[in-house]
Amino acid sequence: MKKENIYKLNTSKLWNNYNYVKKYNNFKYSDKDGNTYYMNSRRDEVLKYLEKLSQNNKTTILELGYGAGQNASYFIKKCKKYIGIDISLPLAKFAKIKNKRYVKSGKAKFLVGSMDKKLKIKSNSVDVIIIVGALQYVINTNYCLSECKRVLKKNGYLIIAQTNTFQINEMIHPRKFFINFSKFLIGEHHQYSHSDTIKSLLLETKLKKHFKKYKNSWWMNNWIFTYGWNDVWKFETNRRLLSYGRLKYILTKNKFIIKDSCGSPFFYNNKNIFSKLILSILDKILMFMNKIFIFSFFLKYISGSNIFLCQKRADF
Repeated sequence: MKKENIYKLNTSKLWNNYNYVKKYNNFKYSDKDGNTYYMNSRRDEVLKYLEKLSQNNKTTILELGYGAGQNASYFIKKCKKYIGIDISLPLAKFAKIKNKRYVKSGKAKFLVGSMDKKLKIKSNSVDVIIIVGALQYVINTNYCLSECKRVLKKNGYLIIAQTNTFQINEMIHPRKFFINFSKFLIGEHHQYSHSDTIKSLLLETKLKKHFKKYKNSWWMNNWIFTYGWNDVWKFETNRRLLSYGRLKYILTKNKFIIKDSCGSPFFYNNKNIFSKLILSILDKILMFMNKIFIFSFFLKYISGSNIFLCQKRADF
């Protein structure tokens, strides 16, 4: 079986593993939690773009990778009809329960399907497509975006919010800076686990051809190389690393017109007193500067998440 097909199969297995995905349904939103602040910030930026395109809430929205349906609860209020597609059957059940009022009225549908396969949506039938934090799991981005163009109406819009690989929030940690900068230098575009150890850098990236033979050596398993978060994925798959520049390239390569883009937030690690006080202040300063074009032009490259507002070309 081709590597690409293995990844597609295992991605499906991963997201249909109830024990893995149940955490998304049980996740409690709290302003005190840094990850929640991050997710809320990028969702709010998506909503700002969506409000500009709402057309008095007469739009049809397609969300790809809706997860447990938390964001969908906000998007549904901004449209006439909402359709969601996600690869996970358990997440689809969670999303339907969270939005049962809209499902019952017929305003919202939560379907199960892969972003790597033909979408079960009519051509030229959708006003806006939203993808929040899901594009990195797509194996064939070119095919996925071609399907987006197919189902979008003439001059329809695509809104993408995606984690930035080279975000400043990660770069303030010496170990993570070293790992991410190393991936940049070697041109690594994928990650194969959520591990952030030096050992994972050496054994999971393009460097593995040089270091695989040392996998069981004493120095490779020394605390210097194993310190950090060690989260090995049960299913062999890969997650795409997307910086601002890479995502912009993918969108323009697939003939989308980028109408606007922004980044948000910048610092959201509040695990200790220092981060809660100093970094939260720095984040507010950068968020304010981000509203000024001359600063936002550069800040996009270091933000936690990149948000793009794109339009389908009229000749497609």
